[in-house]
Amino acid sequence: MDSEVKILVAISKGSELAFNDLFDHYYDMLLYFSLRYLNDDEEAKEVVQDTFVKLWENRSSLPEVLNIRNYLHTMVKNNCLNVLKKNELILKNRKELLWKEMEYRYQALERMQYGDVEFEELRTKIEEAINKLPVHYKDVFKLNRFENLKYKEIAVRLNISEKTVEYHMSKALSLLRKELAQYLSIIAAITSLLD
Repeated sequence: MDSEVKILVAISKGSELAFNDLFDHYYDMLLYFSLRYLNDDEEAKEVVQDTFVKLWENRSSLPEVLNIRNYLHTMVKNNCLNVLKKNELILKNRKELLWKEMEYRYQALERMQYGDVEFEELRTKIEEAINKLPVHYKDVFKLNRFENLKYKEIAVRLNISEKTVEYHMSKALSLLRKELAQYLSIIAAITSLLD
């Protein structure tokens, strides 16, 4: 690769050839770096591509960059952190929607004099029971029930076999049903959380 300074100056002047050289030189390294943060091929590729798009859009400031490798690593890291924050927010919103849906169903049942347990008390009991699960069971349960991941997707995410995911999920459900035995009829009426 030619000297980085020459390449950065060429890119800043709009040279697509120099940009392609830079892309070819750093893409694989940045993809590997991104995968260490995200553990998702598609998201990692998107982050790296987005990084190069931003680099091209801001090419006029490239001659000021002292170390392109560090500059690109920093951009990728920041983009990965943004993706992680967004994913966390999506997960939080999805979980809140699940609780809201359960609450509405509960309120409908309550109008029919179904039970004497307040919904917030029930929610607290369910969350406490989930948090008591051994960590492997809890992780699988949350990924399946709150992130809607299929067993195969969970296996890939956690780097375990599908059979292990099935086993953990079965154990998690068994422990939760036992822990929440006195609430099972209400839970079954308002959600499929423990099915």
